[in-house]
Amino acid sequence: MRDFGDLHSLIADYASGDFGRQKMALKVISGAYLPSLEPKEIGSGKMKTLVEDILREHGCFVEHGKGGGLYPQSVYAVLNLAKHSGTEEDRRWGASLMFRMLEELGKRAAEDRSYVKHAADAALLSASLAQIVGAAQASRARLAWAN
Repeated sequence: MRDFGDLHSLIADYASGDFGRQKMALKVISGAYLPSLEPKEIGSGKMKTLVEDILREHGCFVEHGKGGGLYPQSVYAVLNLAKHSGTEEDRRWGASLMFRMLEELGKRAAEDRSYVKHAADAALLSASLAQIVGAAQASRARLAWAN
């Protein structure tokens, strides 16, 4: 197993920085946790904490900046971390955050009628949540097949 301590430290530094640096941390996390990497290759526990901290700081809704829509890498970071390890616990973690993001999206859409990207943002969150649920169902089907 490789030591990714330096990577964790670098991303943690970005995650604790200003808004621009936090968005860069989400971008790196969303790209680092892809299905092509082995689940044990990069520890996801520390990264989940960083993502949670960034989302918590922004009320579970990281804005893109241009037009005020949802920053897609915040969704992809959650999605990829939730699917990366293949554990039920990580999928529940991801689904829970997706639901909180959807809830915040609904609040923002209700409060701000000029928020025109809410349908596209809701579609992104819904599709990502569907991927997490689909991964859980596939995992259960593999277990049932193995038994």
